[in-house]
Amino acid sequence: MRTILFDMTPLDTPSRYRGFGRYVRELALGLSKLPSHEKEGLRILGLTRLSWTGDFEVTEDLGAFEGNSDVPSPQAADHYREAYKRRVALWRAARTLGADLVHLGDPQATPLGRRLAPGRFLVTCHDLIALLFPEHYFTYRDGFGLVGRMLEKRRYTSADHVVAISEATRDDLIRFFHLPSDRVTRVYNGVDLERWRRPMTQEDREARLARLGLTGKKYVLYVGDVDWRKNVEGMTGGLAKARGLGAEVELVFAGSLVDERARRVDESAREHGVERWVHRVGHLGDDDLLAAFRGAVAHVFVSRAEGFGLPVVESMACGCPVITTRATSLGEVAAEGAWLVDPEDHARIGEAIAALATDEALRRSYMEKGRARAAVFSNERQAREMVALYRKLV
Repeated sequence: MRTILFDMTPLDTPSRYRGFGRYVRELALGLSKLPSHEKEGLRILGLTRLSWTGDFEVTEDLGAFEGNSDVPSPQAADHYREAYKRRVALWRAARTLGADLVHLGDPQATPLGRRLAPGRFLVTCHDLIALLFPEHYFTYRDGFGLVGRMLEKRRYTSADHVVAISEATRDDLIRFFHLPSDRVTRVYNGVDLERWRRPMTQEDREARLARLGLTGKKYVLYVGDVDWRKNVEGMTGGLAKARGLGAEVELVFAGSLVDERARRVDESAREHGVERWVHRVGHLGDDDLLAAFRGAVAHVFVSRAEGFGLPVVESMACGCPVITTRATSLGEVAAEGAWLVDPEDHARIGEAIAALATDEALRRSYMEKGRARAAVFSNERQAREMVALYRKLV
């Protein structure tokens, strides 16, 4: 019996609200759904708690661990602070468990002392956007790029194997770090399709939309964080164009936007003259998010760069038309299931918004295209491919 240790501690930190936490949760759910015969010979443990001294807790019931829903909204320094527990204590826990393979779904802190690892080490790379656009992502904390580049290189070259969540990310890993192609495996992200496809009564949906202040509004939705690559300017500029074309539509931001992120949204809305029609509703739980997707004209996700784009798949799965871009992984993931635009072309973004807001037949067409494309990305498929990789590595 081989022991696989999957780090689920990000679900007890503010990372649970980010893509890293979503990734960990979906993969854990997918692994829990696989029948036992598909995991025969593997003991897959979820690491649920890790202390500075190496004390830990694990579970074999990966699907049951939800993490701490009371952790605060993510702040800029969170991943720096939480990273150090893993750096100094993870190998101690892994040695105690006799782990043959340790899998980090959140790559942000490579444990120190690689030679102390009891077995092999697998890390998931979500993107290399900081290397693609260093002027926007490396700060004084990263030595203005010097330290940041060194950490990124160590993070992936020190691992025995790397999982890339898209072909675009895999290509970047090989290009930037000259990793041999057989050390990088693409395993697409997955989502719980049943959760996003489940029926919702009209009464439930309307009640949830009322609590969010969205009753009676025709709106497009954006779900996620806000930074340069998320292209707030494209969303607010597109909204201005759509309204100029006669579409009486508004823009709703769903996500934990605080301080400079909230200001970025408000300033961009004022700059494009649409502040009256831009709303922030904060972080939404899955039930509220499902209602918001079902009530939206479209999900506008016009990023300049992504490693995968999980909200695109979630919204397609629940029947919300998607407007996204061809940039990096998004065209690869969305393919024919979404309306693809240039992220810098605000006019085309606005035209897409206006068309979906005014043409119900067109909107229904993209709903069906999106549902069909989302079916490719189940978390069971993701888990099955990951188990095959675990076997290969141990």
